[in-house]
Amino acid sequence: MTKRLWPYVTVLVIIAVALMSTVFLPFVNTSTLWFGLPSVAVWTIVWVLAIVPTLAALEFSGRYDEEDARHENTEAKP
Repeated sequence: MTKRLWPYVTVLVIIAVALMSTVFLPFVNTSTLWFGLPSVAVWTIVWVLAIVPTLAALEFSGRYDEEDARHENTEAKP
């Protein structure tokens, strides 16, 4: 894995750990309401919404630019 992917992977790991630990966190797993919704629902929605820009940044980070350029060069040669 290249060095420029580590920030994205780190953020994705944090998001995954936050989602998987939802039921074990005492401040989330209560019967209180946050913004009129159950706290577990708000916690999950926030982290799921955080996944979208992180995955978009990973997708458009240009990690395949060199590989695509090499592939185009090999196709162009007869």
